[in-house]
Amino acid sequence: MKLLLIIIALLMTNACAAENQALCDTEDRYEAASHFSDFVQKVNFKYALEDIEGLNNEQIIEQVARTDEDYRAILNNFNVKSYFEDDNVVMLMCEGDSLIIEDAGCTAKVEKVFECGERPACALSTNAFKVCN
Repeated sequence: MKLLLIIIALLMTNACAAENQALCDTEDRYEAASHFSDFVQKVNFKYALEDIEGLNNEQIIEQVARTDEDYRAILNNFNVKSYFEDDNVVMLMCEGDSLIIEDAGCTAKVEKVFECGERPACALSTNAFKVCN
């Protein structure tokens, strides 16, 4: 666990050091994608199966983020956007206006991970929810 926290701290340091260059190292990018995918799946689970009456999307995400330091680090160091449709969530992890990861919580895999220099604008893709149907 300590090693994981050290790795996350290094990832976050790199993210702060080079604007629009976060997670350019392939290994770091896919490790972050793994944590982000777990986070998105837990948000999706909470949204679909737990009592969330009276909570807005941001509150749901904050509740899940409080359960794990890695999730807090994601929220603290990246711009995270969420979109809900039916009982599914798609979340984006962005640096500024650049999309790093797009993930649908309904699947066990990360849908899209973008390399440095190939990152589109931080916006939901038109077919993001199709993987959930």
